[in-house]
Amino acid sequence: MKRLMKKQIVSVLTILSAFCTAFAGGVHRHKIVNFHKGYGEPIPFEKVPGTGPTMALAISGGKLYALEGDGLSVYDISDPVNPKRLGFVGGMGNVRQLKVSGNTAFLTSRQCGLWAVDVSDSRNPKILSNFDTVEFATGLDVVGNLAVVGNRVYGVQCVDVSDPSAMRHISRLRTDESQSVMYNGGLIFSGDWAGGEITVIDASDLENLKVVSKLALDGYGDGFEVRGNLLYASTGQHKKSGPEKLRHGAGHGLEIFDISDPRNPKRLSRVSFPSIYFGPCDYWTPRLSGKYCFASDTINGVFLLDVSDAASPKILGNLILPKRDPENPDKKLPFALLRDPKIPQGDPVSSIAVGDGVLYIAGTFTGLYVARMDGVAKPEMRRAGSLPSIPPPPSAGDCGGLITSGPELVNPIRAAAVDGDTVYAANVWGGLKIFRLSPGKMELLKVEKIPYVADVKRVGKRLFTAEGKNGIGVYDIVSPTELKEVGRLAELPSPVNFVQYVWAFEGCPVIVASCANSQIYFIDVSDPANPRFINKVFCPQILYGNYGSQKLACGKYFALNRHVGGNMIFDLSAPGTPKLVNSDTFPMCHQSGGVDAMGEKFITSRCGGYAFIDPENIVPTRSLKRFMFPSQERELADAPDESMRSRAEFPKNDFEGFVSYDPESKRLAVANRMYGVCRLYDFSDAANPKFLKKYELSSNPHVPVFWRGKLLIPGGYAGLLLEK
Repeated sequence: MKRLMKKQIVSVLTILSAFCTAFAGGVHRHKIVNFHKGYGEPIPFEKVPGTGPTMALAISGGKLYALEGDGLSVYDISDPVNPKRLGFVGGMGNVRQLKVSGNTAFLTSRQCGLWAVDVSDSRNPKILSNFDTVEFATGLDVVGNLAVVGNRVYGVQCVDVSDPSAMRHISRLRTDESQSVMYNGGLIFSGDWAGGEITVIDASDLENLKVVSKLALDGYGDGFEVRGNLLYASTGQHKKSGPEKLRHGAGHGLEIFDISDPRNPKRLSRVSFPSIYFGPCDYWTPRLSGKYCFASDTINGVFLLDVSDAASPKILGNLILPKRDPENPDKKLPFALLRDPKIPQGDPVSSIAVGDGVLYIAGTFTGLYVARMDGVAKPEMRRAGSLPSIPPPPSAGDCGGLITSGPELVNPIRAAAVDGDTVYAANVWGGLKIFRLSPGKMELLKVEKIPYVADVKRVGKRLFTAEGKNGIGVYDIVSPTELKEVGRLAELPSPVNFVQYVWAFEGCPVIVASCANSQIYFIDVSDPANPRFINKVFCPQILYGNYGSQKLACGKYFALNRHVGGNMIFDLSAPGTPKLVNSDTFPMCHQSGGVDAMGEKFITSRCGGYAFIDPENIVPTRSLKRFMFPSQERELADAPDESMRSRAEFPKNDFEGFVSYDPESKRLAVANRMYGVCRLYDFSDAANPKFLKKYELSSNPHVPVFWRGKLLIPGGYAGLLLEK
């Protein structure tokens, strides 16, 4: 057996050596050889001409599908070494992962959700629909009529895609940080990032997902493959075991597990790849091909392993993508670390796909590549086991003791703006829904057919709406059910022009907007017919959610919490452009903690509790006095420092959340989207607040508002929720 294995390894090395010889002899004109020494033989490769930044790859029906730029390309690969682009459709934003099922391509696009594209005509792919996922849609698998989406810290979401033009929410289950997912034989597997684990979920009942077990990885988690009773997991970033001083950047590798008993998985082996830390591109993926495994490791490149003996895998070869685009050498990679000639690493590999005798490689910034792998690369047929049974839509029922407008499973309710007894609710692709409220009752009056509405704010008799690709809308309220568009800012100067959040305030001519990326935008609306972009400010961390204050403190200060990245405060009354008066980089809270004005100060989530910020007497975050909420039993340990690792591993809890204060009733609502809870407090005596009630919701709430002192929650897929 050992002699046979040795023969097989020698055979592969001979193939790789032949590729290099061909390159050296000038047979292949654009062959590239770039590799890590000590990790097997070099794997030569070449760029597919005319391709640009590529994020994900999939092969189906003899075609190669690629996420390029902000859209989907379809390639003819009848000649596997020379892909030819047939068609392209764009406008889908921050694209991430891709699956093709029959004539439909599904793709996740972070803040832009889940897209379905008709690819029956390869030369003319057409967008069918977009579905607003729980949070940043990252991981994706599609089996039968089920799509499974990994929504980072919000976990796993099941979506009914039996009608790709009207995808429907089924259920969700929070995991540590789902970045890649897979359905296999009644189980869902989730590669959880900073937690460094694979969560195994019983999906036999899609409406009642249950965790079966967790596979502890020795690095951060992401992509994996399941074949039979074995699971192959790629890991990255920081090591989870060993001396603390040796863990940084040492988590890269491939681990193999025996999952014959899903409740008691066992690690069989681990192979490590070069140690390096690079934060911006944090994904890694294995793909199987017979007795071989290709493991992509972003800036480390791709490794070829012999996994015929799962207990003792062997690295046979590797490749590293270049530091410059071979077709455009003057174009540099966007990060100084990647341009450093002292390290071998280059353009991050974002995805790989095994073709017929070739490996396709997606370069995050430089384009699509192909490596000839005759005798090694062979596509494998997907075997997902028994197909999941899709449950029927639920009927309207009690929602945690709140009055509900009814389930919104296709287009969730993301925001609400109150004007007297009228509520304007952002229903994403369902438009703007207008409700009349009365004690114990909600009545739908009208649906304003705006193509896409992610957020809505009211100032006087005017509404401001976040309308995705259509920018920011400005509407006058002529009557409760009659709106008149009076102005529009058609787009923002953003890499992802998909407006998600807007903040507007009484008596202030400046509004603030976000595309849920790392920038915020200031717009002058003193002339509502001609909204004017003023400035954009870069935030050191991504604005994953609605982290801005819903009101101004002292009538002029706007506050913003960043994703585990501290607090920023702007003076919107400053002449010219808004003035940044505070930017504290120390982590304030996790990814669900917001801030709101409470009179002259701000009240903010602060590491599981809350704190007050005086905008005219700024105190560093580390020196802010932290209070525990009433009913909170213990105080969480603070972040030890400002490192990226500390931010990634910041403690999660369900006490922090989006903060909303009602000056009239002096009640404070804190809605935690991640855990699906909303707590209500009495802050009439701010020094001695009282706990009123905790609502446990079936969905993920957005920022609460108040109607005549009553709590009103945009409840996502649960609809609009009103306190009884």
